[in-house]
Amino acid sequence: MIENRIFIHNEWKKTIDSIESINPSTLETVGHAGSASSEDCRKAVQAAKEAYPEWKDTPIRSKKAFLKKAKDILLKRSTETGRLITLEKGSPLPESMSVEVMSSLEALDYYIHSMDQLLKPKNMKHNVVLFFHKKGLFHFHSMGPMLVISPWNFPFMIPFLDILAGLTAGNTLVMRPSSTTPFCGLHIGEIFEEAGLPPGVLNIVPSRTQQAEEMITHPDFHMISFTGSTSTGKRVMELASRNLTNINLELGGKDPMIVLKDADLNKAAYGAVWGAFMNCGQSCGSVERVYVDRDIIDSFIEKITALTKNLRVGDPRDEGIDIGPMVTLSQLELVEEHILDAREKGAEILCGGERIQDLPGYFIRPAVLSKVNHSMKIMKEETFGPVLPVMPFSSLDEAAALANDSDFGLTASVWTENRKDAHYLTSKIETGTVTINDHMSSFSEPGAIWGGIKQSGIGRCHGPIGFKDLVYVKYVSQDFSNKSPRIWWYPYDKNLHELLNKSFPLFYSNRLGQKFRSMVSLTPYLSRIKKGIPLSNFIKGLPRLLRK
Repeated sequence: MIENRIFIHNEWKKTIDSIESINPSTLETVGHAGSASSEDCRKAVQAAKEAYPEWKDTPIRSKKAFLKKAKDILLKRSTETGRLITLEKGSPLPESMSVEVMSSLEALDYYIHSMDQLLKPKNMKHNVVLFFHKKGLFHFHSMGPMLVISPWNFPFMIPFLDILAGLTAGNTLVMRPSSTTPFCGLHIGEIFEEAGLPPGVLNIVPSRTQQAEEMITHPDFHMISFTGSTSTGKRVMELASRNLTNINLELGGKDPMIVLKDADLNKAAYGAVWGAFMNCGQSCGSVERVYVDRDIIDSFIEKITALTKNLRVGDPRDEGIDIGPMVTLSQLELVEEHILDAREKGAEILCGGERIQDLPGYFIRPAVLSKVNHSMKIMKEETFGPVLPVMPFSSLDEAAALANDSDFGLTASVWTENRKDAHYLTSKIETGTVTINDHMSSFSEPGAIWGGIKQSGIGRCHGPIGFKDLVYVKYVSQDFSNKSPRIWWYPYDKNLHELLNKSFPLFYSNRLGQKFRSMVSLTPYLSRIKKGIPLSNFIKGLPRLLRK
């Protein structure tokens, strides 16, 4: 690991201050990463600004070449990367590899093969018949220097995917990794440096909150991508508003899982346990509350409780471990607070929920709760930990209402074998993503979107739709016809007024008779029409003119 260093302009710069990284499993020091000063951060922004003109005009084939090299390097260093994630964040090595490393490789493959299509201008079909001789295009242009602020819960994958999208768009980047997991962020710099990315295109500066906020308000950033808590996201939005900087906020979640009585119970039980406890429940897309049809809730609870009791909690570097520690003590204490609040309000703790005292790190046994309701924090506030509360429902509409009774709207899942019921609930649930008979898988699909509504954030990332948040869209209208002057140009004489008055029914009436009478009434004005509008417009536009 590169200690006491930050990455600016393809150089590893030594810093005076440092950030200590703690292994959450052992509470031992992983190392001391560099901590960028205010001056360091300004240099990083300047490096991104100076590199931008050349990078935005770099041919697509050259950008692809960099990403291909990066993919080869990450593939070669995949186990090393997974071990670093496990060491600094605490997820079991198989999980670090399958969730973070594999998703990053998939994203590299996606942008390499999709870059041409993502950046290709898109045709626009005109609706105005008078414009049918024109050609409309949407062009996609890079925004400029971009700031990425990444979280500690997926400290490699999330910033890696944001960086890939930004580079593909033609933006240059400054990345501020979480101060809890700085080495995972710096490792990304190593990969792209080895791939030969030009100096200044990517800069990585672990820093304190003060420096992060100074960068958010820097006028040279044209885009900020932030992933983290809702409260911090609001602060980012407030600071970014000073320069009207574009923002993408991926914030919290309280993701519901709905299990109908015809669901495959074994599949649903395994899905609930993995969706709730993967990454020790520290994902904005985790299953945070489960609603189960009243007729099957007892069987479902029995299955998930048995599965949960069999999960092995311990040092994630050991073979056979399913769940590692919480990443921070403050998050562990929040989980304990939510469990205590639920117990005091009548919830039953069926298993887990207690710290593991004989292990030195931030370990807690995964918990299953029943007899919960929406008066409890565990069902309303983001817990972000290994807790699985289960509540019954009696109808589809009640299930949807319970799912929507939240300040968050990130993802949800529906478990059923009935396609009609699945589609009905999908239309009712207020979230950015709904998965059927699976949960949280969409984040690993680079062609899908990620993002929510309500307090879960603003904007989307990933896929062709999320990509649009990283570019500005320019509308280009082309008119190479030889007609002049246009019929709507000067002079504004009586003839033009009469022509417009008689033509409106042809364009906008819902009655075919009125349209035909309008068409006949335009005969005296044919010379002016032919002079200013290609007649082919009206031929091409007949379906549009005759529609009701």
